[in-house]
Amino acid sequence: MTNSILFLTILLVCASCILATSFPILSLDAGENAEFDIGNSKEFKRTVGNGSVQVYRICNGKNAKTCGYWEDIKTKKKVAKAPVTKKVGKNLILEKVTEADSGSYYNDGQIYYNVHVLQKQG
Repeated sequence: MTNSILFLTILLVCASCILATSFPILSLDAGENAEFDIGNSKEFKRTVGNGSVQVYRICNGKNAKTCGYWEDIKTKKKVAKAPVTKKVGKNLILEKVTEADSGSYYNDGQIYYNVHVLQKQG
């Protein structure tokens, strides 16, 4: 009896860990806007389908030369075909996303989204 209670306790703990690490999934059609609640994040990152890790720094008045665009972390260059991105309140909005924008979006804290952009039909 004790072994089965221990087993059930371990099973419940493992299930809780799995559920706690599930992330929201955004499924969008190409051409739609993606909107993320990023709270007070100073930057937001994404890893897109080609494996590129990119960062978007929120402008704060002191970082005008390094904010307001997606930058490839490896090359330190602006991403040429990134969507127009704006911060409105606590939301980050990516306008007219394409399949190339599919990937994982996150900050260094608790915010994480999986994004799937589907090719526009028709």
